[in-house]
Amino acid sequence: MRERLKRLEQLLTDPFKPEEVLKELEELLKEIPQMEREELLELEEEMTKIKEILERNFHIALGWLEELPKKIKFERKV
Repeated sequence: MRERLKRLEQLLTDPFKPEEVLKELEELLKEIPQMEREELLELEEEMTKIKEILERNFHIALGWLEELPKKIKFERKV
């Protein structure tokens, strides 16, 4: 599991390759039923860090979309 988490953190350094991150997360989720309690606690801690990185990556890759409605005025004529 630790190797998978390290690989996941490595993949998260590039916010423009979400497909690889998703694949790695799916594999990690498949392993959860077989994990020991200690591994689950470690995973919980790591997932908090991963969530923060994912949020940062979202803002890097798609943050401009949040500002778009403020910059463009849409007019609707009837």
